[in-house]
Amino acid sequence: MKVKKLLGMLVVMLFFMTSAQSQEKTITGTITDQTGVPLPGVNIVVQGTSNGTQSDFDGFYTINADVGQILVYTYLGQRTIQRTIGSQNTIDIQMEEDASQLEEVVVIGYGNQEERKIIQNLGIVKEEAIENLQVVSADQLLQGQSAGTQIVNASGVLGSAAVIRVRGVNSINSGSQPLIVIDGVPVTDTEGNTLNRGGNTDINPLSFVNPNDIESLTVLKDAGATSIYGSRGANGVILITTKKGRRNSKAQLTLDVSTQFTESTDVPDILSADEFRQWKSEIATIQNGTPTSPEDLGLGAIGSGGTDWLAGVQRTGVSQNYNLGVRGGGEKTSYFFGLDFQDAQGFVIGNDQQRTGARINIDSDVTNWLKAGMNLGITNNRLARVFVENEIDAPFTTAFLQSPVVRAFDDEGNFLQSGSFIPNIFARVALDDRELKTFRVIGNAFTEITPFEGLTWRSEFGMDWLSVEETTREAEFNTPGGLGQVVSVREERWLTNQTLNYTPTLGEDHSLNVLLGLNYEETLRTRLNVTSTGFLTDGLRNLGSGSTPAVLNGDRFPSRLFGLFSRASYDYKGRYLVEGSLRRDGSSRFGVNNRFGYFWSVAAGWIVSDEAFMDSVSFIDYLSLRASIGTVGNDRLGTFPSLGLFNAGGFGDYNGESGVVPNQPPNPDLKWEESETLDIGLKSTFLAGRLNFNVSYFKKTTSDLLLNQVLPPQTGLRFISRNIGELENKGWEFDVSSINVLTENFEWRTSFNITTIENTITQLNEDAATDAQGRRIIDGPIQRAIEGESLNNFFLIRYVGVNSQTGDAEWLDADGNITTTPNSGDRVVTGSPLPDFSGGMTNTFRYKDFDLSVLMNYSYGNDVVIDGLRFADGADAIGGIVNVRKQNLNIWRQPGDNAFLPSPNSSTFNPFNQRSTQQQLDASYLRIKNVTLGYNMPSETLEKLGGLFSGVRFYATATNLFTLKKDEMDGIDPEVTDDIDPRFQGESFFTAPQAKSYLIGARLTF
Repeated sequence: MKVKKLLGMLVVMLFFMTSAQSQEKTITGTITDQTGVPLPGVNIVVQGTSNGTQSDFDGFYTINADVGQILVYTYLGQRTIQRTIGSQNTIDIQMEEDASQLEEVVVIGYGNQEERKIIQNLGIVKEEAIENLQVVSADQLLQGQSAGTQIVNASGVLGSAAVIRVRGVNSINSGSQPLIVIDGVPVTDTEGNTLNRGGNTDINPLSFVNPNDIESLTVLKDAGATSIYGSRGANGVILITTKKGRRNSKAQLTLDVSTQFTESTDVPDILSADEFRQWKSEIATIQNGTPTSPEDLGLGAIGSGGTDWLAGVQRTGVSQNYNLGVRGGGEKTSYFFGLDFQDAQGFVIGNDQQRTGARINIDSDVTNWLKAGMNLGITNNRLARVFVENEIDAPFTTAFLQSPVVRAFDDEGNFLQSGSFIPNIFARVALDDRELKTFRVIGNAFTEITPFEGLTWRSEFGMDWLSVEETTREAEFNTPGGLGQVVSVREERWLTNQTLNYTPTLGEDHSLNVLLGLNYEETLRTRLNVTSTGFLTDGLRNLGSGSTPAVLNGDRFPSRLFGLFSRASYDYKGRYLVEGSLRRDGSSRFGVNNRFGYFWSVAAGWIVSDEAFMDSVSFIDYLSLRASIGTVGNDRLGTFPSLGLFNAGGFGDYNGESGVVPNQPPNPDLKWEESETLDIGLKSTFLAGRLNFNVSYFKKTTSDLLLNQVLPPQTGLRFISRNIGELENKGWEFDVSSINVLTENFEWRTSFNITTIENTITQLNEDAATDAQGRRIIDGPIQRAIEGESLNNFFLIRYVGVNSQTGDAEWLDADGNITTTPNSGDRVVTGSPLPDFSGGMTNTFRYKDFDLSVLMNYSYGNDVVIDGLRFADGADAIGGIVNVRKQNLNIWRQPGDNAFLPSPNSSTFNPFNQRSTQQQLDASYLRIKNVTLGYNMPSETLEKLGGLFSGVRFYATATNLFTLKKDEMDGIDPEVTDDIDPRFQGESFFTAPQAKSYLIGARLTF
């Protein structure tokens, strides 16, 4: 009987198990946003389980679940939706916007803020604007995408830093680059750790973060946003937020693979060997009055060969890029893991780079009152370096200068010496080794404790650890005896941020948030430079193998920063907003009498669209007004600017005895450069989100500029640095974005920004040099800073051209009269490298499963001085041994000739290429910066692949595809500069142009 009962129970259990099994079904559906557009990336999870999936590019999803279970749909910025599974097999979802979630994505200094309540001036570049951009470094993600932010790539050489200006040039002798903060860690980017190699542009500090790991970028522009960073905020702040995990989401694995081909954008046409021979022969014949052959000039016979040096230093670079990311999370933990590998080949010979990186971002709710996490990025980089410009080891510089009749190889293919100080650059690149190895760790770990609702204590410890080693080994052929050199730099920054964030409950109409914080940073940079010469053979690579080793320098640069800060934000009824911040910074860089400084800001805003009188204005969705004023500082003054310094070692040698020599006088009163900024703005949205318009006016006055004051001769020192200057930047910023067309199958969106900035020096030091009008000046060979005018003024002799009747080159004297014998007294202000306006525009199109993005950037009204044209034009540069552009074939021969080069018999023939406006060119341009065409495989096709992929995307990208510029810029890239120093902006020598690249790739999502 018991057996029968037991069997009966088993039968009943099997029945119910079978019945339950039969209740499992496959649910499919499509997810759209509020406007009916398919929404990819929505997380769908069976509540209480780890079973989940994501919607594909078409918004389609499929998931297996049981009847009665609940499906949870989550997406950033949207309300969480739940659906109970019943008899239906299809569940379509239209997501609803959740403003409280949407606003939290905006990152500001030491926190987040609701986007609609922001009264700071920010440039926000979100993930959707950059996720499909394929770039080499993170700074390129900002180009043309944020008003007031101008980025000029230094050159097309791999690893070169970009010149980044936020609202113009804010200093004369100190740094003007913005502070860069990655996941809360300020990045070190001093000249001492970026190793300049030709052209004062150094290594790009942003090359150490994988662009594919970046989720968003925020540019802090006004004092309301930057004063929280105190003595480091004057040049603006760029906050880079890397990708984080997603709660309640299954693990999503993304593999991105691409191949890229690069070439130069534009190079000048220069003479071939025979053209050079004929040109030189014709000039000599005219000058001598008798026929003179190339052989008479020692150039060899026509057809006797030569070398196309410029073509030889260029190539088609081929690069491979691999990126792997894993993203997901449960109810209490989220994570993101990333791996990347780049094997890049530049278009300049000898310029290669291999970068390997890893990233781990994780956060977890340990308890209901404790949260912990970490953000960690590790990068290992190997860069085969070439000099950028203005060095005989710089491929482009040497290729331009080298005579085309000089042979690079003998008949057996062996390298030949050039016979002049301009070397055989092919031999330099092939036989010499110059490798830069860098290892960098940027990261932090944090805990957040919430003892009671409304109060959070965040404790954060971070680091930026950088190790740089450049190894050089020059071969016997290029350097007799050989040369070896190792430059080793290590920079360690350790920091902690301790913040208390208090948000009390004050009722329905009042909202208050108070932030209190402490920031401490300690940085130590050490540098060792060791060389050795006298190597027996090139096979001996180690420095110890040289017969004459030497330590050139060994330095140590410590610094500390301690800051206390606070920010309070209050709003009434969500539409009347006020905010204030205060920071007290102490820095070891400042003098003992000014060790600490205070920086502050106040801001107010009014959300007009929330007023009752706006209810009848249906076409305005959002309208706000804001204003702010405050102060920030610039501490990019060097490590020991206030201390009395001495040179020792070889500098202090005294008859063979050790000694020291005074190098810098002490200045205990030295302090930061301070900027006060007034900012007024309007932000608006119209037509149900179809049109956005933002406008801002700013006026920034920078005082206490660090300038050099002349000292009496008896001090033994030339000058002392003091805080005595002042300059002003003011301008307008406009942002417009629109949804032009939005249908089920077709979408077209446009974003446009434009910025205009006026720069004026209002005060220089009293003992500064003066011009003929009595104005104080800072003079240079190409530019002159003038009190009452812009910091950047090209100050040159004005070139008129070749007189068609006389064949003489003509210039203007200081009074505007024609002259053939100009001198330095005839220099006048001739233009500026600062644009009248600049900006960018992006158009994105989507048609069914295809998308197209076109990003353009532009600049208008700025000039550049290509100083290398003093050598590439005219027949007398460096004794006439260098090559020239093809324009020089147009020699004046007889009256009526409209010539480029004056008559060889003219007294102006040799001084023709002296520094003048002949080298000053209009650098206005419109560039198609990035074009990306993508195809996303539809869900029906993915299903046929067995469900292995949740998304497949194929794409092709062209970078620097086309540039519209003036004819006089033919062969010259308008978007280059050879110096990051603000005083030399817009100058170039023989800088390698930007790279034009073509890339194809695929992104697979599992």
